[in-house]
Amino acid sequence: MSEKTNSEDLEKGDNINPINALSTKGIYFANPLKEVYTANLPIAGCAWVETSDGVVLIDTLLTVGAGKEVFERIKGKIKYIIYSHGHGDHVGGAEAFLADKPEIIASKYLPDRFEKYTILAQHRARITAQQFNVPETFRKPEFIYPTKTFLGEMTISLGDKTFELHSARAETDDVVWVYVPELRTTFIGDLMIGPGLFPNVGNPWKPTRFALDWAKTLEEIRALKPEYVFCNGGSIMYKGKRAIKALSHNIEVIRAMHDQVVDFINQDMHITEMIHAVKVPEHLKKSPFLKPFYSRPEFFVFNVYRWYHGYFDHNPAHLLPRPEKEVLKEIYELIGSSDKILERVRELFNQNKAQLALQVLDVLIQSEPENTEARKLRIELLKNLGANDACLMSRNTWYYFINQDKKFVRSKKRGY
Repeated sequence: MSEKTNSEDLEKGDNINPINALSTKGIYFANPLKEVYTANLPIAGCAWVETSDGVVLIDTLLTVGAGKEVFERIKGKIKYIIYSHGHGDHVGGAEAFLADKPEIIASKYLPDRFEKYTILAQHRARITAQQFNVPETFRKPEFIYPTKTFLGEMTISLGDKTFELHSARAETDDVVWVYVPELRTTFIGDLMIGPGLFPNVGNPWKPTRFALDWAKTLEEIRALKPEYVFCNGGSIMYKGKRAIKALSHNIEVIRAMHDQVVDFINQDMHITEMIHAVKVPEHLKKSPFLKPFYSRPEFFVFNVYRWYHGYFDHNPAHLLPRPEKEVLKEIYELIGSSDKILERVRELFNQNKAQLALQVLDVLIQSEPENTEARKLRIELLKNLGANDACLMSRNTWYYFINQDKKFVRSKKRGY
């Protein structure tokens, strides 16, 4: 994963850098098994399997340009393309592979995802900029729709190989994973991400993921006792005992954390307490398969909570709330001084309570959005939060808002 510094928005002395995860440069090609080939980008991967009667391609990378590079490497006619799910890094390059007029197979629910992405294109441009450290560019998306969809199970026989397709709910509701019995090999998309990353069960910008179904699906895969497991779109391979161990650690952490969330919901614990109370099991904290580089446990908790729990947190003040800015303005007027808030925020910051300080400072920022001192102080808080944050999604978020505040300060021509 490459890191990139934006010289316009990040000056010397800053101790947080963004993580640009959408780079499409430097495709890494591999031939890990006879007749199995992979292509890997920092956040996207694909795999293809040669048979005696053509090629089956699983996922298509992020862009048409990247897809063209892969297409040039494929020997034989592509008979089938299988979408593991409808996220852009798995379907974005499909146009590059259409010359052979392949059958494109996906879950029955995948076309609905494409429609959602189309109607929310402007919103998705905004959240993509925050999550991945890329410019906010709005354009109407163009998708290559599947020619055949299914739910449940579907089998393709091509030449000397069999492809057993299974639909599932996990990261999305349109997951498809593939087992090739002749190779004792599974291709599981993003049911595991890697190398060795904490499962992407939670994402602050995205709809609910299906944690319990996710664990059950991984259990189905483990029950096949595959010799090879290709994940991360196909670009990461686990073999033998290591494959089973990776599956088992992912299953265990999902089930353990899911059950904790359920228990705390039944105890009526507030979600803001729950994200700190739910823990990764002690013996899995140093697992080589569960590093919190892309997602993180707190995001997991929010996600499972949203799946099981409505928006109402059992506080009557929150059933039909007034706009947040209106409420914080009232609190600010009771305090009666921006200096008091700034002083208290600095005290909390000095006590190593940057997150609490950030939330207290928000009273001032929401009430006086033009307050330059508040925005300068927020930059320092965000830099502190991001300095030791290795999680791609949260780290890029801190960085995004650092840049927003710096642009604001510069616009006031007071320098920073």
